[in-house]
Amino acid sequence: MECPFCAIKPEQVLLENEHFVAIRDIRPISPGHCLIVSRRHARDFFELSAAEAASLHGLSLKLRGFLEQEHHPDGFKLLMNCGAAAGQSVFHFHLHLIPRYTGDRKNFRRLVASLGEVL
Repeated sequence: MECPFCAIKPEQVLLENEHFVAIRDIRPISPGHCLIVSRRHARDFFELSAAEAASLHGLSLKLRGFLEQEHHPDGFKLLMNCGAAAGQSVFHFHLHLIPRYTGDRKNFRRLVASLGEVL
């Protein structure tokens, strides 16, 4: 099966840096839900280099600012699954940056728990 994150199209990219691209999640669980995806096919967070991890932090901050301007969330949830037992279903590193809004907590844990099933 072909890796969907190895085939990201340029028009899907919101922000980028040397190591990562930020895209919108195709099945968002809240308005503004995005993914930061490694350009290199790394299986999960633990396969990232130190330089990639630093680069991830930098792009996370830029994406947070972008989403604050676009959606005005009250907070953010960062989510990554490492390994099938943890719910990872696409084995190419990606970080979910999920805007959170006051009052959105109803059923949110159930949605996050099922996230791996819908990807």
